[in-house]
Amino acid sequence: MAPEFDYTLRPVGVVRSSVRERKRMAVWGAPASVEIYPAFAEALHRIEKHSHLWIFGWLMNGRDERHVLQVTPRGVSDPGPEGLHGVFSVRSPARPNPIGLTVARVLAREGLTLHFDRLDFLDGTPVLDLKPYFITRDLIFSANGKQVGKPRSREELIESLLVQAVHFHGDIHPELILAARIVGHLRQTYFDFNDPGQLRITAPLSRPVLLDGLMGITRVTPGRGTLTFHSQDVVIFEGIAEYRIQDQLPQDPLSATDDALFAVVTASST
Repeated sequence: MAPEFDYTLRPVGVVRSSVRERKRMAVWGAPASVEIYPAFAEALHRIEKHSHLWIFGWLMNGRDERHVLQVTPRGVSDPGPEGLHGVFSVRSPARPNPIGLTVARVLAREGLTLHFDRLDFLDGTPVLDLKPYFITRDLIFSANGKQVGKPRSREELIESLLVQAVHFHGDIHPELILAARIVGHLRQTYFDFNDPGQLRITAPLSRPVLLDGLMGITRVTPGRGTLTFHSQDVVIFEGIAEYRIQDQLPQDPLSATDDALFAVVTASST
């Protein structure tokens, strides 16, 4: 006979966000805060030691969604059997126990309120727990996973790539935006927005922040031989294309045209 456990959950706080409907939530979430209830104030002692936290939330789904075991994830165009994924293989809010998990950067603390850069929880979501993000345990840069669904637009793709670059480097920087724009153009032009998988890249050694962006987005590394260096202002994706960076970059590389950032030469024409 299975032992008996107490499954009672006690929310420790609540999410405060401007987003109140699921369909309006951006893929990477939105700026939000967590208000910790006074009964748990002592649990925040020395929380400032950590730049990022894992936030566990109780998703406010309908009862019917708790019985759903397979879904068609966002970004998957096939509504039939080939597009189905088990809920344990995706981050869908529909699951047997609607526990949401997200990691976010702590921007500030005001008493019992923690302000985060991005949370993908709706306003009013009960918070079940907070745990520190440990770089010694949680960072697995070599991890791999196959793409579940592709971005719905160029803008959504660039946002996703830029977030990955910032997660690797630490702060927003024009060279990270350049890396996101280059990889975004590559994926849109040659891979129909899809993740190309393992790439081999040669990039300029004189642009270290650009290199950080490329590594954070594509997971290439010099140790594995997938990232090599040269002295030219050119990013080469082996067998695919070359991106020749313009001499003068615009002040706002995020909204600039592609031509203002780089010139592209396909592998077949080199």
